[in-house]
Amino acid sequence: MEQETYTYMIVFGGLLLLSLLLEGIAEKLKLPGMLLVLILGLLFPDFLGDNQTLINLDQAQGISSLGLVVILFYGGMTSRWEVMRQVIWPGLRMATLGCLITAGTVTGLIYGLSHLNLNSHLQPILVGLTGHRIVADLPLALFIGAMLCSTDATAVLALLRPIANKIPGQLLNLIECESGFNDPVAVILAGVALALAKGQLEDPLNLLRDVGLEFLVGAVVGWAGALVGARILCRDNYSKHGAGGEAVSIALLMLTSATAFHLGGSPLLCAYVMGCVLGNSSKVDVEIIASDFSVFNRASEFVVLICLGLVVFPANVWVIKGYALLVFVITMVGRLGMTFITLHRAKFSAPEKLFSTFAGLRGAVPIAIALQAAASPVAWGPLMPAFALGVVMYGLVFQGYFLPAAADLLARTQKPAEPEIALGG
Repeated sequence: MEQETYTYMIVFGGLLLLSLLLEGIAEKLKLPGMLLVLILGLLFPDFLGDNQTLINLDQAQGISSLGLVVILFYGGMTSRWEVMRQVIWPGLRMATLGCLITAGTVTGLIYGLSHLNLNSHLQPILVGLTGHRIVADLPLALFIGAMLCSTDATAVLALLRPIANKIPGQLLNLIECESGFNDPVAVILAGVALALAKGQLEDPLNLLRDVGLEFLVGAVVGWAGALVGARILCRDNYSKHGAGGEAVSIALLMLTSATAFHLGGSPLLCAYVMGCVLGNSSKVDVEIIASDFSVFNRASEFVVLICLGLVVFPANVWVIKGYALLVFVITMVGRLGMTFITLHRAKFSAPEKLFSTFAGLRGAVPIAIALQAAASPVAWGPLMPAFALGVVMYGLVFQGYFLPAAADLLARTQKPAEPEIALGG
């Protein structure tokens, strides 16, 4: 056991260090750093041989759940109302109604295509890890739509910071606002899809009551944890960098989210609500706390990505490459439609709406959701990590590579960004 523990330390420490070093290479290649992290983790299991993985799916799901708690907390903490107040309503529409439209588009098209073309070769097919064909039923189609409907704030902002001077400040705030608020919607929809797949929706009213109670408890516990955190962090000794405010925050986050879980609440919603309330507290110097806490968020992002790579083999991704590309295209079509619908009356030009569409990258959240499905008893669960990895990598390659060029085109038709842009996430 002790030898296994130190083996994990060597592997995760080494991969995490390499991931951070790869960021410089990724910047020169004009690609997202997390793409190289995913490739690094994906190639690692091949060195073990005998089709073995260093960690199993249950371990990967547990680690990714912890990472997702940190990611959601940081996303909430960096969602500042005073910065985003002018874009809060269109941002919320994109994060809620927009997520539902994207998930509904993906669900409907995957379900329809899977049943209309059962005996034809007009489209790529979804193949399981054992090589058999999988017909996408409603739970599977809904889960894929839910898994891919949210965007990743860290991935988006990492790409936008170097080109921020070419983008209007309000548009940057809108993109950050959407990325910060849409993760809980994806988590809720994915939970409903898994419940459908497990046959737990025989009594929808009972499920609705249970889910509502779960999120109510999570929100209340998160709000209470934020109030306690604000009382502690408002002290003078936490009002400067390096004073330990980030350590207090991570400790309170662990205590609060675990308490929510044991009380029957949602630890993920608890973490997000706690971050939102704490991040907008007038008593706390959130700029300092968030700046120091960002190291935990970056580490969590990388650890979730590494976990996915450690339980997925390149051959598994290769098998579903065609279907993953089809779903990526469908997802982008759904996102294009939802952008113009939710921003119909907003004061954004057509080029700005198009840029917002292509700025919606996916990252750690779909991966963590996929690992939850893999650890569940549903039949198609083990396929989801490889599927999520394929779709996320398509987005990081195509969107990540062309986003700077899109910013150049946008800059020719728009005014330069105002100096008060957010990009704190």
